[in-house]
Amino acid sequence: MKKLLMALVILAGVAGYSVLHAAELYGIVTDKNTKPVVIEVTLKDAKGVQVGAPVTTSKDGAYSFKDIKPMSYIVTVGGNDQWSIFVGPGSTRRDFTLK
Repeated sequence: MKKLLMALVILAGVAGYSVLHAAELYGIVTDKNTKPVVIEVTLKDAKGVQVGAPVTTSKDGAYSFKDIKPMSYIVTVGGNDQWSIFVGPGSTRRDFTLK
């Protein structure tokens, strides 16, 4: 019984950790005329280290990064436009308009 209780406590802790520490960043990228664009989006941590692989937006301008840590990021759209953002636990939507 003790082993079962201990296993349940550990399992609950792991499940709670993954729920509290899992995040998703998603949104739409548009040009100056608010038209969706197909473009590469790169995610970097606050130190400038790339997080995962870059993603390419859909024809509707949609992008998504799943299973990331809640923290501050630098989002680079295309090669030039950058934004500093914070992603909290759960889902965070950030839309970007190219400069």
